[in-house]
Amino acid sequence: MPQPKTATFAVISDLHCRLATDSQDSFLTVGGLRHPSGRHPVQAVLDLIATEGLTADALLVPGDLANKACVEGLQQGWDYALEIGRSLGASAVVPVIGNHDIDSHRVRPALHVFHAVRNLRPGFPFTKPSDVQSFFADGYCALRIGDAEIIAINTVIDQTDAASAKRGAFSVDRIERMESSLSGMLISPLRGAVMHHHPVLHTGTFLEDLDVIPTGDALLSALRRLGCRFVIHGHKHFTRLSYVDGVAVFASGSFSALLQEFGTSVANTFHVVRVHGDNTSEVRGVVHTWVFRYGSGWRRSNAEHAGFPYSSGFGRRSPLTDIIRDFEVLAETDAMKNRFLQSEVLGGIPEAEYLTPSEREQVNEALRGHDLKISDYDEGQLELWRSYRP
Repeated sequence: MPQPKTATFAVISDLHCRLATDSQDSFLTVGGLRHPSGRHPVQAVLDLIATEGLTADALLVPGDLANKACVEGLQQGWDYALEIGRSLGASAVVPVIGNHDIDSHRVRPALHVFHAVRNLRPGFPFTKPSDVQSFFADGYCALRIGDAEIIAINTVIDQTDAASAKRGAFSVDRIERMESSLSGMLISPLRGAVMHHHPVLHTGTFLEDLDVIPTGDALLSALRRLGCRFVIHGHKHFTRLSYVDGVAVFASGSFSALLQEFGTSVANTFHVVRVHGDNTSEVRGVVHTWVFRYGSGWRRSNAEHAGFPYSSGFGRRSPLTDIIRDFEVLAETDAMKNRFLQSEVLGGIPEAEYLTPSEREQVNEALRGHDLKISDYDEGQLELWRSYRP
């Protein structure tokens, strides 16, 4: 039986690389010292990649390499991305443009807002001139990466000022032209999209969501019709994975921006997304997430302390009621056992690997009445614990 098509993408978003003399909005500075490595997110992630033997077909960078249109930060941020991509053995590094990468505040009024990103260097943002032209003229380009295809979308293409750049846009006529151009050209069932701004509401603990793309629902619908089953974006700086009309929408956290009060509930993140499937109806994936702790480097995330689990997924095929019952059955196999390890959980309930974080919460809500809960406390392992109420 042939193996399903697979693809692995590492994700770093919202680096916000800055000059050391600029406002302290990011851990990443131009020419920053890289020893001790635990104080430098890039050097620390290179250590993580080597230690865990991580690889990827491509490194996706959903925007904001720079901070506040700092040209030096844009150059250094791209260098960092290329270095990480090489360490992963990635065949491609795929960036899109964020609002901080363009001069929307007109710091250099004599130049076009896209001057820096259009003239950074040959090969940026893509190696093929036709892809670069399409991305900046039409707002999108489609890139083949191994068994997968990624549609890169330019959500600042229609900006008119700083406010519109911050919110992002992709007009209806652009959506229609993109769909017309790419319709019927599905090369792989593993088709996804990457963009900077979020196409769906992304409210959080601290802020309302005022930045969602105005045509985000239409854009997402068009991408679904084009065969996209996952969309990866940045911008908001906290991680979320959800399902919207059959499309997994993954919001990457920020790789290195200083999160200030947000850091009490979320963290800087590095992700590896593995997707597989033989047709668009079967695409599913697993997301692994690491968080940065200044001084100690990257560690596996967990939901309780970093706001997002180390391992999550999308594409489950069984109803949640069946998965809940499977957990109860597992617990009943040994009434004296307080902890079922990940190998036991996935051996008996393989669909548990593909639960989104919100679905995991729903399962836990149902299991609570049986004094059971899913936990990822120990090294991010997906375990079933038995708890006893007093």
